[in-house]
Amino acid sequence: MPQKGKRQPMKNDSQLNLFGEQELITVEKDPERSGLEQMDDRALARYTERHYALIAKLEELGLPKPGQQFRLITRRTFNAIQFLEYIASREKIIDLKMAIYSINYNAAKILVRLIDEGRIERVEILMSNLRNKAHREKEEIIKKMFIGHNKISIFFASSHAKMFSCVTSEGNYYTCEGSGNLAFNSRVEQYVIDNDKELYDFSCSWMEDIKIFLEGKKELEIYE
Repeated sequence: MPQKGKRQPMKNDSQLNLFGEQELITVEKDPERSGLEQMDDRALARYTERHYALIAKLEELGLPKPGQQFRLITRRTFNAIQFLEYIASREKIIDLKMAIYSINYNAAKILVRLIDEGRIERVEILMSNLRNKAHREKEEIIKKMFIGHNKISIFFASSHAKMFSCVTSEGNYYTCEGSGNLAFNSRVEQYVIDNDKELYDFSCSWMEDIKIFLEGKKELEIYE
């Protein structure tokens, strides 16, 4: 496995400068093929009690109980990081898995603050390396705030996933999946929030599977 603090695999500076002015990522925009195509798809089938809501504030809904699922629609300015902040304000997060496509500066500040305040103990992030209009801002955020933090491990892969899954000090297992990036906007977005250990275990498993499968391939970069 890659050593702590090392990027895997390594290229010389003329080939790759992750945070330079020219080459910021390791793959072209929307590549037709990625190493991930060789992996089998993963699915989890389970039954949960479902609750549907259109909300203005998270306080209107609260957090799901074990085995419960909330399906939400938001229509006003909102950022998915608010779900995470809402959980952390009520229960300490012991372990957090995140798959991020795009994140803005304010959301990154919130995440780091929650970690530094002890509300989140450790985080593993799967970050997309696909090029998009927010890519330069995203890379700068990662460089300045995430990489090198002793409680954050991060790896890059060809990903469009948007989710987080965590276990808390109260023994709850919250997972949030949805259409929204970690940025404030006024678009209609949909989210699903679960409290389910099996789903948390599933999230941990597929993220680890991707990292192991891509080990040694140029697409994978790891910072720990």
